[in-house]
Amino acid sequence: MKSARVVLSVDIGGTKCAVALARTDGEILARRSEPTRAAERKPEQVLAGLAAMAREAIADAGMAPGDVAGVGVSCGGPLDRERGVILSPPNLPEWKAVPVRAFFEEALGLPVRVENDANATALAEWRFGAGQGARHLVFLTMGTGIGGGIILDGRLVHGANDLAGEIGHQTILMNGPVCGCGKRGCLEALASGPAIARLARDSMMYGRHKRVLALAGGRPADITAAHVVQAAREGDPFACQILEEAGTYMGIGIANVIQILNPERVILGTIAVHAGDLILDPIRAAVAEYAWERSRQVCAIVPAALGDRAQDLAGVALWVED
Repeated sequence: MKSARVVLSVDIGGTKCAVALARTDGEILARRSEPTRAAERKPEQVLAGLAAMAREAIADAGMAPGDVAGVGVSCGGPLDRERGVILSPPNLPEWKAVPVRAFFEEALGLPVRVENDANATALAEWRFGAGQGARHLVFLTMGTGIGGGIILDGRLVHGANDLAGEIGHQTILMNGPVCGCGKRGCLEALASGPAIARLARDSMMYGRHKRVLALAGGRPADITAAHVVQAAREGDPFACQILEEAGTYMGIGIANVIQILNPERVILGTIAVHAGDLILDPIRAAVAEYAWERSRQVCAIVPAALGDRAQDLAGVALWVED
């Protein structure tokens, strides 16, 4: 790896936006964040706020813009990576063809690289986290949605039009629940955070849901995956069963990925990190049942390692070069 440089990492999320000034060896020098407030602010207002935070982060570190090598922007897809344009991602539906690269190049006077957030996080885990040392890996978010980033032979896979890695939208269950993408039975509709909450609400009729419901304040509509995970960690059988069902679906999806890509590592973020073996065990059991032994023998399924640092290092990873 070349000597460390200083870069700006910009994370654009539906709930929160953040800017981190960091070295390409992973050291974070300064950080700023604020709510996105996409319903109240136009895209250009959000971007202007990010540019202001970027200048503040540079000043916080006692540096000048000339000390910064470039800007790495991560955002939910779809997007056009080559042009640096965001194309109405589900968490920012009003961001229609927003030219983020051109905006930051003009506002900050720096070169800009733009990447799908799942791809950028895959790079971050590969460079700084649970993927270090691997040449073939798959990273999967497991939160509000299920996104993916694929690295094969040490290269990030983008596909023909930047849609490679949409692992959450493979069909697992024909005629299953409707997914946010409009299809039925997607992995995301069966194993994401909202899917786990829905499984818990749909199973309440069986009367074994009391601990999960209590954690949600007695309001079924307020049940989240976090309540299910907390109850499972306390040993609640109902919550453990919900995680086992979601984990089995996730494992089937991962088995498909292993059969097709033959990775040496599958890294799981968010819920897998918080729930640990409560969901990793059923995932691994399903992989053992549905993937060829020769393929799964070489593939470790592990939780992500970066935690909250992932969003800061995602943009940094775009500037790390061998």
